[in-house]
Amino acid sequence: MRISSLLVAALMLAACGGPSRSVSFTEPTDGATVSSPVHVEMAANGLQIERALEVREGAGHFHIMVDTPCVTPGQTIPSDDTHLHFGQAQTSTDLELPPGEHTLCLQAGDGAHTALDLRQQITITVQ
Repeated sequence: MRISSLLVAALMLAACGGPSRSVSFTEPTDGATVSSPVHVEMAANGLQIERALEVREGAGHFHIMVDTPCVTPGQTIPSDDTHLHFGQAQTSTDLELPPGEHTLCLQAGDGAHTALDLRQQITITVQ
């Protein structure tokens, strides 16, 4: 009996714990020179993006830290001018940033805004 290659691939993924989870900026890219407002697009792999209502395994929402470090996983993500919350399941936004170099950390948090170990940091220059 012959097993299809698709079935074999699915079994291999299951044995390895499934696809890896990650978050990323799809726009802008690391090192980009942009103008303000900066259009930001966010994506997740292996994480269901949903509203911040309840804590559910495999689900969460985006946060962007502007010119401040990512939050230690397990800690609550603050809500202030440098820690931006996207608890309505938004995947894009426009950021008003002054000219100069800026770091942006994209980090997923659960429904209670607890930082997950899913993050990407980029540096951009605003003209």
